[in-house]
Amino acid sequence: MISQIAQTSRGPIEYTLIGNGPVLLACHGTSANCYSTQVLESLTDAGFSLLTPSRPGYGRTPLDVGKTNAQAAEALIALLDCLKIQTCSVVAVSGGGPTGIALAARFRQRIQRLVLMAAISRPEDRPNEPSYRNQMAFYGPLHGLQWGMLRMISNLSARGMARQTLAIFSTHDPEDALSRLSPEDIESIRRFYQGRSSRLGALNDATHTVGKELLQTISVPVLVVHSREDKSVPFSHAEWSLQNIPQAILCEAGFTGHFFWVGPDYKEIIEQMAAFLRIDSVDQNHK
Repeated sequence: MISQIAQTSRGPIEYTLIGNGPVLLACHGTSANCYSTQVLESLTDAGFSLLTPSRPGYGRTPLDVGKTNAQAAEALIALLDCLKIQTCSVVAVSGGGPTGIALAARFRQRIQRLVLMAAISRPEDRPNEPSYRNQMAFYGPLHGLQWGMLRMISNLSARGMARQTLAIFSTHDPEDALSRLSPEDIESIRRFYQGRSSRLGALNDATHTVGKELLQTISVPVLVVHSREDKSVPFSHAEWSLQNIPQAILCEAGFTGHFFWVGPDYKEIIEQMAAFLRIDSVDQNHK
């Protein structure tokens, strides 16, 4: 898979586009970029195209394309314009939540549906969360070195890295969780650490704001996918979304917590997502 650069009215945006069918615009999380398609690539098997831009500050998309989540949303609309995509649905993952929320709230004529997957919807309250300080420390000056070490360890011991990942990102007992993962799940976790992680993008994401009022203005249907055992982005974010977004419904993820795309529950989650996203989809969105 090779990324491309779109010269939009807001500046250059790196992106990948895979699959055929109605377009899903993916707002990736932190420690990700336009190549981070493994979380959602099952949706291409369900008949969708997956458009994954590197959000501002990630990959080859400069930060000044959109520093705030509102500006990032405007930049992604400019990308849709450049690619002649009139409407699409949005899938916002983890730290991409605020950008996905801004898209759905501010561009209701362009966005059909929104899926919030383990997504941050109340960033203003994050400093009060137990794991927040450690998360921000991870994106300190030595982040590049730390990420390189994680890549090396995951290649040396994929199973050991999977166990450590589950301990960090899920409140479930890691030994029990590991015993329930397939070899494909463990390989998926290993692959995650082969990608690139942007300190610049992550630190900028930490400045994004949403506010209750923005959530309340979302008029498109919203599916909230979240695990009660998510240790990285607590389930309180899902509760906040459900409380304040008028047309929000819940799909609960399982014991793997923030790494919701591994484990036996994910097949059913993808099926629910595909069914939710098919409604109102138009096959000629991408030309």
